[in-house]
Amino acid sequence: MKKTLLQVQWVCAVILVSIGILTLYPCPVGAADGKTLVYNSSGGIVEKVAKQVFAQPYEQKTGTKVIFTAPVNFAKLKAMVESGNIEWDITELGPEDMIRGKERGYLEPIDYSIVDSSDFLPGLAHSHAVPAAFYSTVIAYNTKKFPAGKAPQSWADFWDVEKFPGPRSLPNYPYTLEIALLADGVPPDKVYPLDEARAWKSLDKIKEHVAVWWTMSAKPAQLLADGEVDLAAAFNGRITGIQKEGAPVDIQWNQQILLVAYNAVVKGAKNTAEAMKYLAFMMQPERQATWVQIIPYPGPSKSMFDSLPAELSKNLPTNPDYYKLALKRDYAYWVKHEERLMDEWNAWMLK
Repeated sequence: MKKTLLQVQWVCAVILVSIGILTLYPCPVGAADGKTLVYNSSGGIVEKVAKQVFAQPYEQKTGTKVIFTAPVNFAKLKAMVESGNIEWDITELGPEDMIRGKERGYLEPIDYSIVDSSDFLPGLAHSHAVPAAFYSTVIAYNTKKFPAGKAPQSWADFWDVEKFPGPRSLPNYPYTLEIALLADGVPPDKVYPLDEARAWKSLDKIKEHVAVWWTMSAKPAQLLADGEVDLAAAFNGRITGIQKEGAPVDIQWNQQILLVAYNAVVKGAKNTAEAMKYLAFMMQPERQATWVQIIPYPGPSKSMFDSLPAELSKNLPTNPDYYKLALKRDYAYWVKHEERLMDEWNAWMLK
């Protein structure tokens, strides 16, 4: 099965984190007693940090060793469950594949008598998966062109080329239909189901003013840093990264579009009960706080913000002040309509 758009976006988004920062966190060493869990991950930096923040401390505490395999592969998940030859206990999943996995019976229901969801932000306790990491599409802008008091406050401002002149960049994906509706005055909680005709009309208004339609997540940050565009829809972590390097950019968190990756237990896994305990360990606020200080894509914890410095909290999409302003994507809608909307998007881009 081909990768969904969100799978591609998630893999691209995490690449921004520097491997060098891992040296700040020494690896604990524990002796295993023969118990193991197999965790299917996206690999790379995410796996490296997960080993240090979650897997090795869990082994030290419980004696259960967590073995990682990569990459995430929905087709393999399907084949394992349908054949009964289960190799994984836990797997990362993009949101659309999580929904498909639940619908097709590939995932175990989460045992919330083991996994404590009381610290989750509202609406995040999914029946068959727990959130692993959140990131978001935000309005990013050049602070020299738009200083304090003159910065865009909404996607409607992004669309307002007279009040906010300058070249722009938007994603070359049908998900941009969400942005178009927000720009046309639709409140975040009314965006779904998409009024597609209204969205296309809104996009027609901005199309000629978009200098670059991006497909690679690094592109809008690069364009802003190089001064090639003044406003861009971008992933929050990419913008935080170039801010740290001194680029004159900032984020407008109002109307952020919140995106998520999940962890799920494979149906028929050999170690289901232990897998639930490991997920519960990962969800502990202190573990979440450690994770987010290395990779700025938080999990669902509310109370972890109590222990985070303000400078870090202000750059996290699940900051309670930002969370309430966010559009929460309806992934079930995209599972149903993505292929059709991709065809329509490609046709619109060729007009």
